[in-house]
Amino acid sequence: MKSVKYEACKIIFLDIDGTLTSGFNHIPQSARNACRRARENGHLLYIATGRTREQIAPSILGIGFDGIISSAGARIETGGIVIFSAFLPPPLLDRLLAYLDGGNAPYMLETPGKIAANPRYVLSLETSAFKWTPRGIVSWLFIRRLQSSTRLLEAGFDREQVYKLVFRESECLRFEDVEREFRAECELFRFSIPVSVKGGGEITSSGVNKGTALERVARFHGIRRENTIAFGDSDNDRPLLACAGLGIAMGNGDEALKQAADDVTGHVSRGGLAAAFRKYALA
Repeated sequence: MKSVKYEACKIIFLDIDGTLTSGFNHIPQSARNACRRARENGHLLYIATGRTREQIAPSILGIGFDGIISSAGARIETGGIVIFSAFLPPPLLDRLLAYLDGGNAPYMLETPGKIAANPRYVLSLETSAFKWTPRGIVSWLFIRRLQSSTRLLEAGFDREQVYKLVFRESECLRFEDVEREFRAECELFRFSIPVSVKGGGEITSSGVNKGTALERVARFHGIRRENTIAFGDSDNDRPLLACAGLGIAMGNGDEALKQAADDVTGHVSRGGLAAAFRKYALA
């Protein structure tokens, strides 16, 4: 257990899917209220998500945040100003894409303001859209956007501005294969959204993850890292919780993450986030 003065915490970092939201963009009212009270109490509130900035719904942003960490740490925004961004090195990206294409793996690229997916990625979502959210129609709207993005990938895109690469496993290529081949050159975490029974992963530049983003935000605000608190539920939240003064896993989270966390709160859909905010006198 880390030694931290909980009452001194000044920056709160929240993952979105499975932490702030239970289901597709649904935020429990208790979580909304807790976030609002925490800011009223003088704490800074940051999103720390694997989503792109454009994939964060207005209903989420409407809570009121002091800053946003998106694309798993590759982009940091505060007060409407981007204070940090990091792109995958083009030579590494080219080798990653060649390796994934060789294994017939579906993948998607996150670039400023756009996403670009290969046809296999769109097809993989089409076959599982109704499995991963009760609001299937929302999934299909996202798939339609991805379908148009395949044209961007086929026509070419700026290889110098890719925040993150998301891939899914194929019949002949597993997460472990990609990890073994590239783990020394980049950050690689297991896919954080349960879109199907198949796994996958997300890749950012070396040294770029939610944990290093937390450190950058703390330095920007002149606040000691010990005075930060972070909430998460999945593999890409590991460095976030490890770097925070206090790292809390959601009850619905990954078992390995819960074992590594400083504390575990309740399930996201059962008021777990609000309960932790009360426990540590944030709200």
